[in-house]
Amino acid sequence: MIIIKNLKNRWDSLTKEDSLNMNVNLLKAPRDIVDHIISHDLCHLKIKEHPHHYWDFMHKHMPDYQEKINWLKVNGTVLV
Repeated sequence: MIIIKNLKNRWDSLTKEDSLNMNVNLLKAPRDIVDHIISHDLCHLKIKEHPHHYWDFMHKHMPDYQEKINWLKVNGTVLV
C-alpha cells in the first residue's frame, strides 16, 4: 500500500507492514527523483537498513542513485 502524507522530516518511510508512506512534496520533484525514492524503498523490502550489500543491490537497479541523492541534498529544501 502507498500512502501520500505531509511528512515533516523525510521523503518517505516504509512501515513494518511494508506500506510506503510518501511525502506529498515529492509531487514537485522530477520523475527520476521520485523513481529513486521508490526504488530505495523497494530495495528495503529485500534488505533492511543500509549495509554495504544494500547499496550494491541499489546500484544494480539504479546505477546512478548517487546522482539522485546529490540532487536531493542540493534541491530538496526547495521542495518542502
